[in-house]
Amino acid sequence: MSTISEVCKWCGISRPTFHRALNRGVVGKKPRGQYDLQEVARALIKDGQAMKGGHGDYASKLALSEARAALAREQAIAVGMKNAVMRREYASLALVQRQVEIMFAAFRERILSIPGKLAAVCEMRSRDEVELVLRDECWDALDELSRPIIPMEGEAMSLTQRHRCRQL
Repeated sequence: MSTISEVCKWCGISRPTFHRALNRGVVGKKPRGQYDLQEVARALIKDGQAMKGGHGDYASKLALSEARAALAREQAIAVGMKNAVMRREYASLALVQRQVEIMFAAFRERILSIPGKLAAVCEMRSRDEVELVLRDECWDALDELSRPIIPMEGEAMSLTQRHRCRQL
């Protein structure tokens, strides 16, 4: 095992040249005094031959292969996502947003209609009776909001659910 100075002397290169090779990844960084002369010499020769052969340096080949591997991973993820969309495992954000807006608009109309709908019913009743009538109506509205518009696979659709699906 050798130091950087010994490696530079043995290979006939300057310290800046060695550090450039180190920064480019031609030679792996090691602890002080742990450089193997033969390993460093082979790496420098291989890098020099690649550069003279017009193939780029050894480090650029490593970077290129890493980039290709990253591209292959991204392409695999993209294909997986595309397949999941085709299997309808994912829904488009615009479609989900539209469905939620429709549900909330219907719920809003239902809630806003409660005072007019129940005004005559609640007339001349006690506070407890009015509270009970309003609570029942609110529970019905919340129950309607919590029911799925489109049932899960295997569930039968009621007539009101079929009517709602046709309206969408």
